[in-house]
Amino acid sequence: MTRRPIGVKTMLLALAAVMAMTLSSCGDEEPTTMADDEPAAELSLDDLDGRVFASVRVDGHRLVDRTQIRLGFEGDQLSADAGCNHMSGAAALDDDTLTVSNLAGTEMGCPDGRNDQDAWLGTFLGGGPTVDLTEDTLTLTGGGVVIELVELEVDEPPMGDPDEPTSNSDDTIVKNR
Repeated sequence: MTRRPIGVKTMLLALAAVMAMTLSSCGDEEPTTMADDEPAAELSLDDLDGRVFASVRVDGHRLVDRTQIRLGFEGDQLSADAGCNHMSGAAALDDDTLTVSNLAGTEMGCPDGRNDQDAWLGTFLGGGPTVDLTEDTLTLTGGGVVIELVELEVDEPPMGDPDEPTSNSDDTIVKNR
């Protein structure tokens, strides 16, 4: 039997086959955590405790003119205001989902659809919206609605006269979409 020398072409084909097998086995394993990778911190009620937020943008629902949503957090309690009655209830965060229970409020009669807006906000909060907090911006998302709120200084006055335009602390008029 005569042996033929192995040619360059044969060696390249063999090398390509080995590389293909090696690369095809990559990615089958679970990714490993690098020492520099830090898991994202889970949002908790402690992150919201003592903070008050006011809406600057609402997509998917139109607010009554010259109103905004305000949410305040104290321990495991949530307070909410949508332009008429003041509501409060127990709050909990599970991963990024807000759960509000036992939501109760004052029962003032308010004109111009504000009572309906209070009811809508209560339903929205009771529906388990997802929550995202980025610096001073709190975003709640659920049922096709996105509410973006910015943190207020604690000593800011209440919502004020409903006939006055509503603005946030930098005098930007609140936008409804």
